[in-house]
Amino acid sequence: MKRRRFIKLSAISAAGLVLPIQLEGQADAAPLLKPGTFVTPNADFYVLQIGDPAKLDVNTWRMAVIGLVEKQQVLRLADITAMESLTVTRTLKCIGDPIGTEQMSNAEWKGVRLRDLLEKVGPKPEAKVVVFRCADDYHTAIPLEDAMQAETILAYEMNGVPLPTEHGFPVRLLNPGHYGTKNPKWIINIQLAEAHESYWEKRGWDPIANVKLATMIGTPSEGEKIPGGKVYTVSGAAFDAGNHGGIKKVEVSIDYGETWEEAEIWAKDTPLAWVLWKWEWQVPENAEPVEIYARATAHNGLTQDEIGIEADPVGATGYHIIDASIV
Repeated sequence: MKRRRFIKLSAISAAGLVLPIQLEGQADAAPLLKPGTFVTPNADFYVLQIGDPAKLDVNTWRMAVIGLVEKQQVLRLADITAMESLTVTRTLKCIGDPIGTEQMSNAEWKGVRLRDLLEKVGPKPEAKVVVFRCADDYHTAIPLEDAMQAETILAYEMNGVPLPTEHGFPVRLLNPGHYGTKNPKWIINIQLAEAHESYWEKRGWDPIANVKLATMIGTPSEGEKIPGGKVYTVSGAAFDAGNHGGIKKVEVSIDYGETWEEAEIWAKDTPLAWVLWKWEWQVPENAEPVEIYARATAHNGLTQDEIGIEADPVGATGYHIIDASIV
């Protein structure tokens, strides 16, 4: 019997025209893949916020660092860009993204370590969280111990240019391992405190917001008609934000999960960025409906389960499954 999925899902969209960092296999296959590039161009990077993007003037913008610190500071962008910088590749994913949809993108970011800034102001012993207040009235907090990790960054460039307005100009947070709710944009105030109830926590959402293990199918798209008797490239992305050690493998099934075939990972970087995968399918001749499943296994041994739920407060889980047909 055909097993039906728990939720109707849709496919992720294609990225743009930038070449991947690591590419294996034949270059002429790349146009058939979705995402088709490892780094998502800024214009194609997903955008989501509580209201309209905040439009800030760099000449008047200031960021105050206050609260439970030994020495408060007010910084200009020039003060931040004068600090020691680093460039990283990071994927961001929305906590409210249903399984398999497009609110996940990858970019190269330049910025400074948040801990370098916090060490300048000197957190007091009673400080437990770092609160970010933003120009669009959004606010969230992360534990001080997370803020002091080397991977936690205040970013001011995205794919080689200053942050676009919709992506947080002039400064946003990159908080590894966490959904976009914990990566605030348009920061105007950083405050160290003992505790803080964030914008989405007040509305019942997950206060931790760790990214869940997820796999997305880009090709085929939902309802696509696939020619029988030919080779078709099933492709997509997988991501765990490093919470389970990164992606070890991706598998595809076209018999309702009875058997699985391992896909080729054709682009990757660190566990803080997605992996892109593809699987060459010899499509049978007979015309029939087909369900295509994809799942990931992380380096710690965790493999995705079939059944997932759309759970906005904690992030969706489960296989991505595409309904298509062989013609």
